[in-house]
Amino acid sequence: MQSDAVIKNRSLPGILLLITGGFIFSIQDVIIKFISGSYPVHEIVFFRSLFAVLPVFAIVRLEGGIHLLKTRNIFFQIMRSVVMFMCYTSYYLSIALIPLSHTVTLFFCCPLFITALSVIFLKERIDKKGWAALFLGFLGIVVVMQPGMTTDQQLTEIINNTEVINNFDSYLSTINIGAFLALLSGLFYAITAVCTRKYGVNESGVSLVFYPMMIYLLFSGIIWITIGDGRFATDENKNMAFLLRNWTAPGNKDFFLILVVGCFAAVGTYCLSQAYRLSDASVVAPFEYFAIPISVIWGYLFWQEMPGFIQLIGIFMIVGSGVYVLRRSS
Repeated sequence: MQSDAVIKNRSLPGILLLITGGFIFSIQDVIIKFISGSYPVHEIVFFRSLFAVLPVFAIVRLEGGIHLLKTRNIFFQIMRSVVMFMCYTSYYLSIALIPLSHTVTLFFCCPLFITALSVIFLKERIDKKGWAALFLGFLGIVVVMQPGMTTDQQLTEIINNTEVINNFDSYLSTINIGAFLALLSGLFYAITAVCTRKYGVNESGVSLVFYPMMIYLLFSGIIWITIGDGRFATDENKNMAFLLRNWTAPGNKDFFLILVVGCFAAVGTYCLSQAYRLSDASVVAPFEYFAIPISVIWGYLFWQEMPGFIQLIGIFMIVGSGVYVLRRSS
């Protein structure tokens, strides 16, 4: 039987890769939140995917060659890619609407959804402690989704406005939409994870990265052609401006930032996949929650966002239950 020291030494590269991937994705989130007021989400997804293609092909070469992109189940690859497109689009929309830490926290309810979906579709069993952890986690989601996400600056702007009631109602609806989208992104991610566990065992890791990139390009291009002129970006749809805004050619600075986002997406995905390839999932998976405290730090540094006491309780409930079900399932 291997000692704890041996297991830890073997898992250290995976842990470092996972933390590196989480840090890279956190910077990507910061960049997207910064430019979300100038470009529609489908434009960002389009260029992010376009700029990620070259690094993905470099990863394909490192992994063994172009033959790894051959798939045995094209229907699975397409459906998984479509759901992942909805996952990331919902996630980016949420980033633009609510504090970054809340988006990241609500997204990381995905282990709870994965466990629940595995019971339903994969016929996996769960004990009483597992059900208690799920209940605690979903209760934490309810706590985080309370309208206490308001920052002091936003609250001041609302109070100083002459139409206080109308604007406050509008703001609450924005909070609800943003939180719902973050939660929805976690659910979509869980669906892809369960489907991958059931149908993706014979697919290569790089193919699971490549096909989603192609679908992102296709779908964001279709949205660009369909609504990219901004005709639906009216005052009535203010909360969804990030989706409905007209397509705008990025300037040099923003073009560079989107280029960085695309490269980070490819490198971050590779780091995460390598982490699970090199180390035991039960050891490295809980370190994915590193993304939550780093998002709190970025939110405070760049937007003076800080979770309230009640939201912090909800965050700890989600993280605690999520870590438990990850360790249990692994």
